[in-house]
Amino acid sequence: MSEATETHGGNNVQNSERNTPIPSRPATPGSGDGSRSSSRTGLRDKAADKARHLFRMKDRAARGDISAPQVGIRALGQAAYRTAMAPVTIAAVKTGPTQDSSSKAWAIVGGALKITLSRAVSFIPEPFKGPAEVLVKVIDMFEQVKSNNEELEVLQARCNLFNNTLAKVIKGRDAKLFSDDLWNSIGRLVKGIHDILMGTMMKKSKGITAYILVEDDVEALKKANKQIDDILRCFWIENLIGGGLVLNDVLQTVKDQEGWMSKLCLTVNRRFKIMALDKLKNVPSAAYNSQDLVKVDMCFEGTRMQLLTRIGCWMSDTAFSGDETGKPIYVLDGITGIGKSTVAKTVAHCAASINSLGASFFFSRDDANRQNASSFVHTIAYQLALCDPSYGEAIADAIDNHSEDLHKVFTAQFSTLVAEPLSGMLEKRATPLVFVFDALDECVESDASAVLSLIITSFTWLPNVKVFLTAGPELVLRNTYQKTSLVSCFHLQNIEALIVNSDIYQYLDHCLLPFNIQQTFMGMECASWAPTEEEKKKLVQVSDKLFIFASTAVKTILDPKHLNPKCQLDGILTIKQASAITSLYLQVLNSAKPVDGYDDWLARLKINVGTLVALQYPLFIKSLANLLDMESDELTGIFTNLHAVLAPVNDGPNLNPTYKLHHKSFADFITNAGQSQEYFVKEKDYHLHLAKCCLQFMNQQLQFNICQVSSADQFKELADLEDLCKDKLTQELRYATCNWAVHLNKGNPATLDINIKQGLQEFASNHLMNWFEALAYFGELDTAYDSMQAALALLVSY
Repeated sequence: MSEATETHGGNNVQNSERNTPIPSRPATPGSGDGSRSSSRTGLRDKAADKARHLFRMKDRAARGDISAPQVGIRALGQAAYRTAMAPVTIAAVKTGPTQDSSSKAWAIVGGALKITLSRAVSFIPEPFKGPAEVLVKVIDMFEQVKSNNEELEVLQARCNLFNNTLAKVIKGRDAKLFSDDLWNSIGRLVKGIHDILMGTMMKKSKGITAYILVEDDVEALKKANKQIDDILRCFWIENLIGGGLVLNDVLQTVKDQEGWMSKLCLTVNRRFKIMALDKLKNVPSAAYNSQDLVKVDMCFEGTRMQLLTRIGCWMSDTAFSGDETGKPIYVLDGITGIGKSTVAKTVAHCAASINSLGASFFFSRDDANRQNASSFVHTIAYQLALCDPSYGEAIADAIDNHSEDLHKVFTAQFSTLVAEPLSGMLEKRATPLVFVFDALDECVESDASAVLSLIITSFTWLPNVKVFLTAGPELVLRNTYQKTSLVSCFHLQNIEALIVNSDIYQYLDHCLLPFNIQQTFMGMECASWAPTEEEKKKLVQVSDKLFIFASTAVKTILDPKHLNPKCQLDGILTIKQASAITSLYLQVLNSAKPVDGYDDWLARLKINVGTLVALQYPLFIKSLANLLDMESDELTGIFTNLHAVLAPVNDGPNLNPTYKLHHKSFADFITNAGQSQEYFVKEKDYHLHLAKCCLQFMNQQLQFNICQVSSADQFKELADLEDLCKDKLTQELRYATCNWAVHLNKGNPATLDINIKQGLQEFASNHLMNWFEALAYFGELDTAYDSMQAALALLVSY
């Protein structure tokens, strides 16, 4: 390899340590000696001289010889910078024995990477374009290095991984259709790789910048490898959440890699079960992927891209603005029906797919276990124990060693179950551990404030932890999280109407495809109907940025009970935006009216829907019918005509589904006299109705020794009892024993009727001990005190 000697400061530098190695270029086509045309050579030399002069000036400034000039890619000019770099090739300080197979493999990698970069560089925005073009030249340099240094081979493998990542993003896709967010993300990735690789090559010696590969500096190479790991991790997380990448592509890209990269996307179904975990009061329905949340959809493909990209940037600490970078909490708030839970479920799913989800808790006022936070920390700890075996072992040890802390205040529980056992392990994580908490505003106010305080004061002290939280715009909560510097907050209703409308249109366009309409109304004359483009666009406008409106509208239009999708759509399109969701719910109820027997139907509608609103958690239709002392057909006859607002779960061949309100906005509507008009239900009345039904059911079903335990076993621990007869421990009895006092407390004491008073008298006189026994079998004995307190408070006030 020939080297050129360059003068500096008027002195002829002969010392090889101070030389700038500039190998002679290989011959170019049409020139046997490697020379170029004089005009091109002159242009290159002038640009190169200018670049070298600026580099020398900058180097002298670093030594303090002169004041620092404003030198950078912009100052050099992109053309001069590229030209100056073009003839410079890397020389290895120490070159080991040549390995032909390794060099051939790298030649393939380098060639592929240059092709990928060449495809992308024309679309990469400023200020990333210059580094992208220089990176192509850097790859040229790497191609000429032949070495058996292990760290250098790892570095080349990282470059291969970088190439595969880029290729997966742009392969088979029209680059012109990429969003600005995606191109900016690619630009940040390219510039980051460029800066890292240049860091392994630039070595300064007494004012001369030598472009050399510091192969003998193993620590520098290790540092570069780790930095590339980090920057690729950020890119993957950001774009898996934002939709620029799909999980299978990343899995395929890293399948042959070692270390954290193969673990990052590991989707092994880990289950760690230790007896100690049974001491935790876990709420299975709170998890994002529970059966109770099956009706909560994830973001429709291609929608919410800008928002999800922003969240992905926050998770990977590559946020759009410096103000958001590094903040451990992201709050997404917004009005009812705008799609917060859908976004939360999408974030949780994406985080879980790359093994970065620690735990999720979806609050709900329709579920007794999720409308308060009594089991919040226990559920978080339980899910953490299952997500990683080492976490499970640490949490199990904490439970065994500090079981007295399990029922203390939230902060003590969190410290014992999460912070103390896991902090050390979390420090070693390469990716953030994400917690997703949805609908905090649906938790009772005192508990909601306590949870928010715990998140701000305790979660944020954990290393490598991120918390994604959604809530309604409640003033108390909002004032709390907006005044802390730890929170990055986004108000969902403030998102640009154009973006939301585009997302809603995509959703409507898919749901109202001719194929979907034909499948719904197969064999009917209306199966050939399809909405026009104009009708779909108008439906978008009527939706007024509310995804719940669009979702309910689709269910109404495609309701097979009515067999008239055009008529349903026409009615929806007459709705005024100012009262859109109210008018839509009225249309749903009006469409369910029978031709005859309206008064009887309305009375049954109010009882059935009022009961669903007041229920603490959904019950199977047959269990609910038994509790209410009704036939299940009486319930299903009403519910099946309201599929647009009631979401049946488990509606399989056993004909025993669970019905629940599709969205809390319907409960708000039906309990508001000014909105629901003739359909208004007074929630307090139906709490008392359920209290009466619970008392009557308990008085009928509770009895001594309900599980028929033999006399020889009556003094054994419950855990030691085998072959219990649990036939009478039904779902409806469990509900009645745990919730009768809740409904009493939420009712209006002024309207207590004689039936409730008599039911309470019989219960207290004849079944109180049987009630304790049943609670023990259900594992709910700890609720007895609260129930008695609530009942006594009501009776005293009465």
